[in-house]
Amino acid sequence: MLIHQDIRVNPRGTHTQFNKVTPDVLFHTSTFFIFFAIFIALYFATHKLLTVQNLLVLIGSYVFYAAWDERFLVLIMASTATDYIAGLGAAGRQITRKTALKTAAFLLTGCAVALGYTFSSSWHFFAAVVLFVICGAAALRYASTLQVKSRRKFWMIISLIVNLGLLAIFKYFNFFADSLATLAGGAGLELTWVTLSIALPVGISFYTFQTLSYTIDIYRDRMEPTEKLMELAAYIAFFPQLVAGPIERARNLLPQFFKRREITFDRITSGMILFAWGMYKKAVIADNLSIIANDAFANPDAMSSGGLWLGLLAFTFQIYCDFSGYSDMARGIARIMGFDLMVNFRLPYFSRTPSEFWRGWHISLSSWLRDYLYIGLGGNRGGGLLTYRNLFLTMLLGGLWHGAAWTFVLWGAYQGSVLVVYRIAHIDQWLAKPLAPVFELTRSAITMGIFFFLTMIGWLIFRANGLDNLSTYFDGLFAMRAIGDIGSISTVLKFIVPLIIVQILQAHYKKLEFQSDVTPFLRYNMYLFVLFSIVALTYQGEVEFIYFDF
Repeated sequence: MLIHQDIRVNPRGTHTQFNKVTPDVLFHTSTFFIFFAIFIALYFATHKLLTVQNLLVLIGSYVFYAAWDERFLVLIMASTATDYIAGLGAAGRQITRKTALKTAAFLLTGCAVALGYTFSSSWHFFAAVVLFVICGAAALRYASTLQVKSRRKFWMIISLIVNLGLLAIFKYFNFFADSLATLAGGAGLELTWVTLSIALPVGISFYTFQTLSYTIDIYRDRMEPTEKLMELAAYIAFFPQLVAGPIERARNLLPQFFKRREITFDRITSGMILFAWGMYKKAVIADNLSIIANDAFANPDAMSSGGLWLGLLAFTFQIYCDFSGYSDMARGIARIMGFDLMVNFRLPYFSRTPSEFWRGWHISLSSWLRDYLYIGLGGNRGGGLLTYRNLFLTMLLGGLWHGAAWTFVLWGAYQGSVLVVYRIAHIDQWLAKPLAPVFELTRSAITMGIFFFLTMIGWLIFRANGLDNLSTYFDGLFAMRAIGDIGSISTVLKFIVPLIIVQILQAHYKKLEFQSDVTPFLRYNMYLFVLFSIVALTYQGEVEFIYFDF
């Protein structure tokens, strides 16, 4: 078990427990810059040796991930080994002895190295890996006796059990155990013994969905499995997007490991610009706004209604800049390396309806939920009521994906309800009907304002430190308490106005990276503004990325 030892304050203001202090390897830290400088020098030096370069990516990714806790590697390597075998089996192939031995050697050797210097205190981890290998051998023996169709289904089920099982144990066990203990306590029973001290492995929700999509796509005949274990492992552990996405489909990212990456001056410079823009959103906007948001949520009883609205507005932009900033930095790093990652955010706060919002917010997750959950439940094929049910359940489970807390469940239910109401009212169809330009502008402004308000209420549910905190904060918003001191509004505007101006330009040019479409004078002044802001306005405290908790 990963035992909690230290408590740190995360960007949501709640207490998150880790087995040791999180290392200083976040994208916007000097430690990461040193790591990446060494890595990229070796990477460029091996650009003609594709296999060596892929091995370097794998080693670098494991070193990066082990910086949180080397024992977390056991889980990601177990998922990799499972889906390497399950992917071949889901394609109907028999697993050869050579393939099985190679996979077992990868898992045992990698875990032995990862756990080596803490072996005396972590022997049970290695014992668990040995047991995992033995169970895998039994599964291989049984699968070899099955017909092709049954064998494909068997390996698909194995992938689901292992990946979702690890996710359930490490992320959700205590949530459900605590809830059960609370219910039992109400009946006079004592069940506190069912809880465990288990730390949440960083990024487990992201790489679990990534590995699942690989095997599911093979099972659905949408791609062929790979025989290359190293390349699959590098795809799953790819460090730019490992801990907070985007959740890359194997169909997009995995093939990029099998061809020489194009590394040009234009790709390097555009990757650096994208990284700098993401760092500006994270270190300058999100981290500074976190102070105002945390103060409001920490003690809503003591805040005026105006202060609470300001705190909620600060968090609304904090979470966007924090998460989209990470995604931009991840895409920038990958681009420098010659990889192309998907766009994960596309102007979500300009949305007029929930369907537009989810086409622009955390696109890799919303599209994953659509393709593998919503459509799996039946999509819109069963008529109105079943469609509404499927929408609601998809968002409910999407909320639970974000974390093991009732606020996340409530947030998912809220988002599902908003989707259903908009679908029943046919708002999207109404907005698609053309109007005269002046009326179209008015309609868009009104619907955008209404939905932005609904989005803020959703972020209140998401951010609250428990149901009691949510109730207190919500009551305070509408209590019409004295305005009080809301001098922080100038701070909020100072950070969000430049972002809004840039996003208006992005909407105008219909592209996120529009710098080549503006005059050189404007372009280079924008670059200078971003760099100056990073140097002068970066928040000096330590604020982790919000989605590292998920």
